Amino acid sequence: MARSARWTNPTTAGHPAAGNAQGRGGDQTPSEFLENPSQSSRLMAPFRKHVKPKKQHEIRRLGELVKKLSDLTGCTQVVDVGSGQGHLSRFMSLGLGLMVKSLEGNQRLVSRAQRLDQELLQALNKMEKRHPKVVQRGPRHSPHHVVQWVSPTALCEELLLPLETSGQGSARLLLTGLHACGDLSVALLRHFCCCSEVVALASVGCCYMKLSDPGSYPLSQWVAGLPGHELPYRLREGACHALEDYAERLQNAGPGLQTHCFRAALETVIRHVCPELRRPGVQGIPRVHELKIEEYVQQGLQRVGLDPQLPLDLAALRAQQAQENRVVAFFSLALMLAPLVETLILLDRLLYLEEQGFYAELLPIFSPELSPRNLVLVATKTPLGQAFSILENEDI
Repeated sequence: MARSARWTNPTTAGHPAAGNAQGRGGDQTPSEFLENPSQSSRLMAPFRKHVKPKKQHEIRRLGELVKKLSDLTGCTQVVDVGSGQGHLSRFMSLGLGLMVKSLEGNQRLVSRAQRLDQELLQALNKMEKRHPKVVQRGPRHSPHHVVQWVSPTALCEELLLPLETSGQGSARLLLTGLHACGDLSVALLRHFCCCSEVVALASVGCCYMKLSDPGSYPLSQWVAGLPGHELPYRLREGACHALEDYAERLQNAGPGLQTHCFRAALETVIRHVCPELRRPGVQGIPRVHELKIEEYVQQGLQRVGLDPQLPLDLAALRAQQAQENRVVAFFSLALMLAPLVETLILLDRLLYLEEQGFYAELLPIFSPELSPRNLVLVATKTPLGQAFSILENEDI
Protein backbone atom coordinates (compact mmCIF):
# COMPACT_ATOMS: atom_id res chain seq x y z
CA MET A 1 0.00 0.00 0.00
CA ALA A 2 1.46 3.34 -1.00
CA ARG A 3 0.88 5.33 2.18
CA SER A 4 3.41 8.07 1.67
CA ALA A 5 4.22 8.33 -2.02
CA ARG A 6 2.18 9.54 -4.97
CA TRP A 7 0.73 6.91 -7.30
CA THR A 8 1.08 7.76 -10.94
CA ASN A 9 -0.73 6.12 -13.84
CA PRO A 10 -0.13 2.42 -13.16
CA THR A 11 -0.51 1.41 -16.80
CA THR A 12 2.55 3.44 -17.77
CA ALA A 13 4.69 1.28 -15.51
CA GLY A 14 4.24 -1.63 -17.89
CA HIS A 15 1.93 -3.69 -15.68
CA PRO A 16 -1.21 -2.25 -14.08
CA ALA A 17 -1.12 -4.56 -11.08
CA ALA A 18 2.24 -3.11 -10.07
CA GLY A 19 0.57 0.22 -9.41
CA ASN A 20 3.88 2.03 -8.85
CA ALA A 21 3.22 1.47 -5.15
CA GLN A 22 6.01 2.54 -2.84
CA GLY A 23 6.73 2.01 0.83
CA ARG A 24 5.24 3.78 3.80
CA GLY A 25 6.89 6.69 5.47
CA GLY A 26 8.05 6.81 9.06
CA ASP A 27 5.65 6.87 11.96
CA GLN A 28 5.64 10.54 12.83
CA THR A 29 3.15 12.81 14.52
CA PRO A 30 2.00 15.49 12.07
CA SER A 31 3.68 18.80 12.87
CA GLU A 32 0.32 20.49 13.42
CA PHE A 33 -0.17 18.40 16.60
CA LEU A 34 3.31 18.69 18.13
CA GLU A 35 2.33 21.53 20.45
CA ASN A 36 -1.07 20.14 21.39
CA PRO A 37 -2.11 16.59 20.38
CA SER A 38 -5.80 17.54 20.32
CA GLN A 39 -5.62 20.94 18.58
CA SER A 40 -4.28 21.45 15.05
CA SER A 41 -2.04 24.50 14.91
CA ARG A 42 -2.99 24.86 11.23
CA LEU A 43 -6.69 25.54 11.90
CA MET A 44 -8.17 28.62 13.55
CA ALA A 45 -9.82 27.84 16.87
CA PRO A 46 -13.45 28.19 15.65
CA PHE A 47 -12.87 25.47 13.03
CA ARG A 48 -11.51 23.09 15.68
CA LYS A 49 -14.56 23.28 17.94
CA HIS A 50 -16.60 20.03 18.02
CA VAL A 51 -13.99 18.41 15.74
CA LYS A 52 -11.71 15.59 16.86
CA PRO A 53 -7.98 15.71 15.97
CA LYS A 54 -8.33 13.08 13.24
CA LYS A 55 -11.11 15.03 11.56
CA GLN A 56 -9.23 18.34 11.99
CA HIS A 57 -6.33 16.86 10.06
CA GLU A 58 -8.61 15.42 7.38
CA ILE A 59 -10.75 18.48 6.69
CA ARG A 60 -7.73 20.75 6.53
CA ARG A 61 -5.74 18.55 4.14
CA LEU A 62 -8.65 17.58 1.87
CA GLY A 63 -10.12 21.08 1.96
CA GLU A 64 -6.83 22.63 0.85
CA LEU A 65 -6.46 20.04 -1.93
CA VAL A 66 -10.02 20.75 -3.13
CA LYS A 67 -9.30 24.50 -3.16
CA LYS A 68 -6.21 24.01 -5.32
CA LEU A 69 -8.03 21.59 -7.62
CA SER A 70 -10.94 24.00 -7.94
CA ASP A 71 -8.59 26.82 -8.93
CA LEU A 72 -6.76 24.64 -11.46
CA THR A 73 -9.96 23.44 -13.14
CA GLY A 74 -12.02 26.63 -12.94
CA CYS A 75 -14.78 25.11 -10.84
CA THR A 76 -17.61 27.35 -9.68
CA GLN A 77 -19.09 25.03 -7.06
CA VAL A 78 -18.02 22.16 -4.82
CA VAL A 79 -20.44 19.36 -3.94
CA ASP A 80 -19.63 17.52 -0.72
CA VAL A 81 -21.44 14.18 -0.89
CA GLY A 82 -22.11 12.29 2.34
CA SER A 83 -21.24 15.43 4.29
CA GLY A 84 -22.37 14.21 7.74
CA GLN A 85 -22.19 17.04 10.27
CA GLY A 86 -20.67 19.33 7.66
CA HIS A 87 -17.17 19.79 9.09
CA LEU A 88 -15.45 19.61 5.69
CA SER A 89 -18.11 21.76 4.00
CA ARG A 90 -17.80 24.44 6.69
CA PHE A 91 -14.04 24.63 6.34
CA MET A 92 -14.21 24.79 2.54
CA SER A 93 -16.90 27.48 2.49
CA LEU A 94 -16.23 29.63 5.55
CA GLY A 95 -12.51 28.93 5.77
CA LEU A 96 -11.43 28.76 2.12
CA GLY A 97 -14.13 30.83 0.43
CA LEU A 98 -15.53 28.10 -1.84
CA MET A 99 -19.18 27.84 -2.91
CA VAL A 100 -20.28 24.52 -1.37
CA LYS A 101 -23.38 22.39 -1.56
CA SER A 102 -23.57 19.57 1.01
CA LEU A 103 -25.60 16.44 0.39
CA GLU A 104 -26.43 14.16 3.34
CA GLY A 105 -29.17 11.54 3.60
CA ASN A 106 -29.63 11.81 7.37
CA GLN A 107 -31.96 14.65 8.38
CA ARG A 108 -30.64 14.67 11.95
CA LEU A 109 -27.07 15.20 10.76
CA VAL A 110 -28.14 17.97 8.39
CA SER A 111 -29.96 19.79 11.18
CA ARG A 112 -26.89 19.58 13.39
CA ALA A 113 -24.69 20.79 10.53
CA GLN A 114 -26.88 23.86 10.10
CA ARG A 115 -26.67 24.64 13.82
CA LEU A 116 -22.89 24.31 13.73
CA ASP A 117 -22.78 26.63 10.71
CA GLN A 118 -24.50 29.37 12.69
CA GLU A 119 -22.29 28.79 15.70
CA LEU A 120 -19.18 29.08 13.56
CA LEU A 121 -20.42 32.24 11.85
CA GLN A 122 -20.99 33.89 15.22
CA ALA A 123 -17.53 32.85 16.41
CA LEU A 124 -15.88 34.21 13.23
CA ASN A 125 -17.75 37.51 13.51
CA LYS A 126 -16.59 37.93 17.12
CA MET A 127 -13.03 37.07 16.16
CA GLU A 128 -13.13 39.56 13.29
CA LYS A 129 -14.08 42.35 15.66
CA ARG A 130 -11.33 41.44 18.13
CA HIS A 131 -8.61 40.58 15.61
CA PRO A 132 -9.46 42.24 12.26
CA LYS A 133 -6.04 41.43 10.79
CA VAL A 134 -6.34 37.71 11.53
CA VAL A 135 -9.81 36.99 10.18
CA GLN A 136 -10.45 37.58 6.51
CA ARG A 137 -13.05 40.28 5.89
CA GLY A 138 -15.78 40.15 3.28
CA PRO A 139 -19.03 38.25 2.68
CA ARG A 140 -19.23 34.73 4.01
CA HIS A 141 -21.26 31.98 2.39
CA SER A 142 -22.29 29.06 4.59
CA PRO A 143 -22.64 25.65 2.94
CA HIS A 144 -26.00 24.96 1.34
CA HIS A 145 -27.21 21.79 3.06
CA VAL A 146 -29.62 19.41 1.34
CA VAL A 147 -31.15 16.22 2.72
CA GLN A 148 -30.48 13.89 -0.18
CA TRP A 149 -29.65 10.21 -0.57
CA VAL A 150 -27.43 9.49 -3.57
CA SER A 151 -27.99 6.22 -5.41
CA PRO A 152 -24.93 4.30 -6.63
CA THR A 153 -26.74 3.39 -9.88
CA ALA A 154 -28.94 6.39 -10.80
CA LEU A 155 -28.03 10.00 -11.46
CA CYS A 156 -28.94 12.47 -8.71
CA GLU A 157 -30.45 15.65 -10.16
CA GLU A 158 -29.98 17.59 -6.92
CA LEU A 159 -26.26 16.90 -7.02
CA LEU A 160 -26.02 18.61 -10.42
CA LEU A 161 -28.12 21.70 -9.67
CA PRO A 162 -26.09 24.91 -9.37
CA LEU A 163 -26.46 27.17 -6.37
CA GLU A 164 -28.37 30.37 -7.08
CA THR A 165 -25.67 32.35 -5.28
CA SER A 166 -22.97 31.11 -7.66
CA GLY A 167 -23.84 33.85 -10.15
CA GLN A 168 -22.90 31.59 -13.05
CA GLY A 169 -25.04 30.65 -16.03
CA SER A 170 -23.72 27.11 -16.06
CA ALA A 171 -21.93 25.47 -13.18
CA ARG A 172 -18.60 23.69 -13.29
CA LEU A 173 -18.77 21.21 -10.45
CA LEU A 174 -16.13 19.54 -8.31
CA LEU A 175 -17.35 16.47 -6.44
CA THR A 176 -15.75 15.43 -3.17
CA GLY A 177 -16.43 12.97 -0.40
CA LEU A 178 -14.45 12.45 2.79
CA HIS A 179 -14.58 8.72 3.54
CA ALA A 180 -17.76 8.35 1.54
CA CYS A 181 -19.07 4.97 2.65
CA GLY A 182 -19.17 1.92 0.38
CA ASP A 183 -21.19 2.52 -2.80
CA LEU A 184 -21.27 6.27 -2.22
CA SER A 185 -17.68 6.62 -3.43
CA VAL A 186 -18.61 4.66 -6.55
CA ALA A 187 -21.58 6.98 -7.12
CA LEU A 188 -19.18 9.94 -7.19
CA LEU A 189 -17.10 8.26 -9.88
CA ARG A 190 -20.16 7.52 -12.02
CA HIS A 191 -21.47 11.07 -11.77
CA PHE A 192 -18.04 12.37 -12.74
CA CYS A 193 -17.94 10.13 -15.80
CA CYS A 194 -21.52 10.68 -16.96
CA CYS A 195 -22.14 14.38 -16.31
CA SER A 196 -20.59 17.15 -18.38
CA GLU A 197 -21.15 19.62 -15.51
CA VAL A 198 -18.72 17.71 -13.31
CA VAL A 199 -15.15 18.60 -14.26
CA ALA A 200 -13.16 17.41 -11.23
CA LEU A 201 -13.26 14.79 -8.47
CA ALA A 202 -11.52 14.33 -5.11
CA SER A 203 -12.75 11.16 -3.42
CA VAL A 204 -11.57 9.40 -0.26
CA GLY A 205 -13.31 6.04 0.12
CA CYS A 206 -13.89 3.68 3.02
CA CYS A 207 -16.15 0.81 4.19
CA TYR A 208 -15.19 -1.47 1.33
CA MET A 209 -17.21 -4.33 2.84
CA LYS A 210 -20.38 -2.36 2.01
CA LEU A 211 -19.68 -2.35 -1.73
CA SER A 212 -22.42 -3.94 -3.82
CA ASP A 213 -21.18 -7.11 -5.46
CA PRO A 214 -21.42 -7.17 -8.40
CA GLY A 215 -21.88 -3.57 -9.44
CA SER A 216 -19.38 -1.53 -7.44
CA TYR A 217 -16.37 -3.82 -7.85
CA PRO A 218 -14.78 -4.39 -10.24
CA LEU A 219 -15.41 -1.21 -12.20
CA SER A 220 -12.58 -1.40 -14.71
CA GLN A 221 -12.41 -3.80 -17.63
CA TRP A 222 -8.78 -4.51 -16.80
CA VAL A 223 -9.44 -5.77 -13.26
CA ALA A 224 -12.58 -7.61 -14.42
CA GLY A 225 -10.34 -9.54 -16.81
CA LEU A 226 -7.97 -10.71 -14.08
CA PRO A 227 -8.43 -14.35 -13.05
CA GLY A 228 -9.41 -14.55 -9.38
CA HIS A 229 -10.15 -10.85 -9.05
CA GLU A 230 -13.17 -11.51 -6.82
CA LEU A 231 -13.01 -10.05 -3.29
CA PRO A 232 -15.31 -11.76 -0.78
CA TYR A 233 -16.75 -9.89 2.18
CA ARG A 234 -14.05 -11.07 4.58
CA LEU A 235 -11.23 -9.60 2.50
CA ARG A 236 -13.05 -6.31 1.88
CA GLU A 237 -13.86 -5.97 5.57
CA GLY A 238 -10.26 -6.63 6.53
CA ALA A 239 -9.08 -3.87 4.20
CA CYS A 240 -10.84 -1.32 6.42
CA HIS A 241 -8.72 -2.01 9.50
CA ALA A 242 -5.84 0.22 10.57
CA LEU A 243 -2.45 -1.48 10.40
CA GLU A 244 -0.66 1.25 12.35
CA ASP A 245 -3.15 1.16 15.21
CA TYR A 246 -3.16 -2.62 15.41
CA ALA A 247 0.63 -2.87 15.34
CA GLU A 248 0.73 -0.61 18.40
CA ARG A 249 -1.87 -2.76 20.15
CA LEU A 250 0.22 -5.87 19.48
CA GLN A 251 3.36 -4.22 20.82
CA ASN A 252 1.57 -3.19 24.00
CA ALA A 253 -0.05 -6.64 24.31
CA GLY A 254 -2.96 -5.09 26.17
CA PRO A 255 -6.08 -6.88 27.34
CA GLY A 256 -8.10 -5.29 24.53
CA LEU A 257 -6.79 -7.94 22.12
CA GLN A 258 -9.22 -10.44 23.61
CA THR A 259 -12.02 -8.62 21.77
CA HIS A 260 -11.26 -10.69 18.65
CA CYS A 261 -11.71 -13.94 20.54
CA PHE A 262 -14.90 -12.75 22.23
CA ARG A 263 -16.37 -11.58 18.93
CA ALA A 264 -15.55 -14.92 17.29
CA ALA A 265 -17.25 -16.74 20.17
CA LEU A 266 -20.30 -14.50 19.80
CA GLU A 267 -20.46 -15.35 16.10
CA THR A 268 -20.57 -19.08 16.85
CA VAL A 269 -23.51 -18.53 19.21
CA ILE A 270 -25.34 -16.33 16.69
CA ARG A 271 -24.93 -18.90 13.92
CA HIS A 272 -26.17 -21.66 16.20
CA VAL A 273 -29.40 -19.90 17.21
CA CYS A 274 -30.00 -17.93 13.99
CA PRO A 275 -28.05 -19.43 11.05
CA GLU A 276 -29.42 -16.94 8.52
CA LEU A 277 -27.92 -14.00 10.46
CA ARG A 278 -24.36 -13.69 9.18
CA ARG A 279 -21.80 -11.10 10.32
CA PRO A 280 -24.27 -8.70 11.95
CA GLY A 281 -22.87 -5.36 12.94
CA VAL A 282 -22.12 -5.28 16.66
CA GLN A 283 -21.47 -1.76 17.87
CA GLY A 284 -18.49 -1.45 20.16
CA ILE A 285 -19.14 -2.96 23.57
CA PRO A 286 -17.36 -0.81 26.17
CA ARG A 287 -14.69 -2.11 28.55
CA VAL A 288 -14.57 -5.57 27.02
CA HIS A 289 -11.49 -6.48 29.03
CA GLU A 290 -13.53 -6.19 32.24
CA LEU A 291 -16.25 -8.60 31.06
CA LYS A 292 -16.51 -12.34 31.33
CA ILE A 293 -16.94 -13.99 27.96
CA GLU A 294 -20.54 -14.95 28.70
CA GLU A 295 -21.34 -11.34 29.66
CA TYR A 296 -19.91 -10.14 26.36
CA VAL A 297 -21.97 -12.71 24.44
CA GLN A 298 -25.15 -11.68 26.25
CA GLN A 299 -24.58 -8.00 25.44
CA GLY A 300 -23.74 -8.89 21.85
CA LEU A 301 -26.90 -10.96 21.42
CA GLN A 302 -29.00 -8.05 22.64
CA ARG A 303 -27.32 -5.65 20.22
CA VAL A 304 -28.16 -7.82 17.21
CA GLY A 305 -31.78 -8.28 18.28
CA LEU A 306 -31.55 -11.77 19.82
CA ASP A 307 -32.57 -12.92 23.29
CA PRO A 308 -29.68 -12.16 25.68
CA GLN A 309 -31.04 -14.76 28.13
CA LEU A 310 -30.54 -17.69 25.76
CA PRO A 311 -28.93 -20.66 27.53
CA LEU A 312 -25.20 -20.66 26.85
CA ASP A 313 -22.74 -23.55 26.80
CA LEU A 314 -20.24 -22.10 29.27
CA ALA A 315 -17.78 -24.97 28.82
CA ALA A 316 -17.68 -24.35 25.08
CA LEU A 317 -17.20 -20.61 25.61
CA ARG A 318 -14.33 -21.23 28.02
CA ALA A 319 -12.69 -23.57 25.50
CA GLN A 320 -13.00 -20.90 22.82
CA GLN A 321 -11.54 -18.26 25.13
CA ALA A 322 -8.52 -20.49 25.63
CA GLN A 323 -7.80 -20.07 21.90
CA GLU A 324 -7.26 -16.30 22.24
CA ASN A 325 -3.63 -16.30 21.11
CA ARG A 326 -4.45 -18.33 18.03
CA VAL A 327 -7.33 -16.00 17.15
CA VAL A 328 -5.04 -12.96 17.46
CA ALA A 329 -2.41 -14.66 15.29
CA PHE A 330 -5.02 -15.50 12.65
CA PHE A 331 -6.36 -11.95 12.66
CA SER A 332 -2.84 -10.53 12.36
CA LEU A 333 -2.09 -12.71 9.34
CA ALA A 334 -5.37 -11.71 7.71
CA LEU A 335 -4.61 -8.05 8.38
CA MET A 336 -1.35 -8.35 6.46
CA LEU A 337 -3.45 -8.76 3.31
CA ALA A 338 -5.39 -5.54 3.95
CA PRO A 339 -3.03 -3.19 2.04
CA LEU A 340 -3.07 -5.53 -0.97
CA VAL A 341 -6.88 -5.61 -1.04
CA GLU A 342 -7.23 -1.85 -0.68
CA THR A 343 -4.63 -1.36 -3.40
CA LEU A 344 -6.65 -3.52 -5.79
CA ILE A 345 -9.91 -1.67 -5.06
CA LEU A 346 -8.37 1.78 -5.48
CA LEU A 347 -6.41 0.90 -8.60
CA ASP A 348 -9.59 -0.56 -10.08
CA ARG A 349 -11.26 2.83 -9.61
CA LEU A 350 -8.31 4.71 -11.09
CA LEU A 351 -8.19 2.40 -14.12
CA TYR A 352 -11.95 2.73 -14.59
CA LEU A 353 -11.60 6.50 -14.88
CA GLU A 354 -8.70 6.23 -17.30
CA GLU A 355 -10.57 3.70 -19.42
CA GLN A 356 -13.24 6.40 -19.84
CA GLY A 357 -10.58 8.76 -21.18
CA PHE A 358 -10.10 10.87 -18.05
CA TYR A 359 -7.01 11.77 -16.00
CA ALA A 360 -6.60 10.36 -12.50
CA GLU A 361 -4.06 9.92 -9.72
CA LEU A 362 -4.02 8.60 -6.16
CA LEU A 363 -2.39 10.96 -3.69
CA PRO A 364 -1.52 10.28 -0.02
CA ILE A 365 -2.73 13.38 1.81
CA PHE A 366 -3.41 12.16 5.36
CA SER A 367 -1.02 10.82 7.95
CA PRO A 368 -1.80 7.07 8.10
CA GLU A 369 -1.30 7.12 11.86
CA LEU A 370 -4.22 9.52 12.16
CA SER A 371 -6.28 8.44 9.16
CA PRO A 372 -5.55 4.95 7.76
CA ARG A 373 -7.72 5.49 4.66
CA ASN A 374 -5.30 8.19 3.60
CA LEU A 375 -5.41 8.15 -0.20
CA VAL A 376 -7.50 10.56 -2.25
CA LEU A 377 -8.50 9.68 -5.80
CA VAL A 378 -8.19 12.87 -7.86
CA ALA A 379 -9.60 13.04 -11.39
CA THR A 380 -10.02 15.73 -14.05
CA LYS A 381 -11.37 15.84 -17.58
CA THR A 382 -8.43 17.83 -18.91
CA PRO A 383 -4.78 16.96 -18.27
CA LEU A 384 -3.08 18.70 -15.35
CA GLY A 385 0.39 17.29 -15.97
CA GLN A 386 2.85 18.28 -13.26
CA ALA A 387 0.15 20.32 -11.51
CA PHE A 388 -0.95 17.09 -9.82
CA SER A 389 2.16 17.35 -7.63
CA ILE A 390 0.97 20.73 -6.35
CA LEU A 391 -2.18 19.15 -4.92
CA GLU A 392 -0.43 16.90 -2.42
CA ASN A 393 2.02 19.52 -1.14
CA GLU A 394 1.40 21.09 2.26
CA ASP A 395 0.49 24.76 2.29
CA ILE A 396 2.98 26.93 4.15
